[in-house]
Amino acid sequence: MAIRVKRGASGRRLDFLAKLRPLLRASVDPERMVRSVASLLAVEVGQYCIVDWVDKRGTIRRLECEHADASRRARLRVLCDDARFEEGSRVPRLVASGGAEILSRVSEQARQRSLPDVTVLDGERVRSYMAASVVVKGVTVAVFTLVVTHGTRRYDESDLAFLVAVADWTGLGLENSPTPTRREAQPRTSSGTMPRVSLPPRTSSGFSAEEASTAVRRTTPLRKGG
Repeated sequence: MAIRVKRGASGRRLDFLAKLRPLLRASVDPERMVRSVASLLAVEVGQYCIVDWVDKRGTIRRLECEHADASRRARLRVLCDDARFEEGSRVPRLVASGGAEILSRVSEQARQRSLPDVTVLDGERVRSYMAASVVVKGVTVAVFTLVVTHGTRRYDESDLAFLVAVADWTGLGLENSPTPTRREAQPRTSSGTMPRVSLPPRTSSGFSAEEASTAVRRTTPLRKGG
């Protein structure tokens, strides 16, 4: 049974990659490319996919909020317009580190403490979370955030590894885009203040000790050697 489940997951990921390749090869502007990847992630990996973007001035802003259910996207995007990023919070931290992280099971305390910017529709609660940065030529240009709000699905290490791979491929797509992404070396939050840019040690965690048993933090990128 375990082998059958593993093969099923592998098959779904191969299908995903087949759909991803044309998106990354399309001659579109960088923001449109990232939006397309986010839409695919929401549908194929689920359930929510949020994209935070670092523009050419180094300002972090919420670019897109996608949902596996297309009927919910309009309401969700209205909520995402209100996203704000505090200095040292998870998105500026991921932008600074170029890393990835996962919290397989999210308690209400963890959500309030570590994920206040993660926007979901009224009546829903974040149950599982993971995020990965998109890096172009050593500089973070975006962060993909995926969350589960209902059902029994919980992200695991294999899901995080797959998300990191998708983020890597997206970075290559942006690098090869006719209009390559460029920005200032240091990101700014939407309020205009500079976040911390010194990298935390590899063992640091934005989660509490109680959450650490279910959290995995990558403060350095999980990138393939080149």
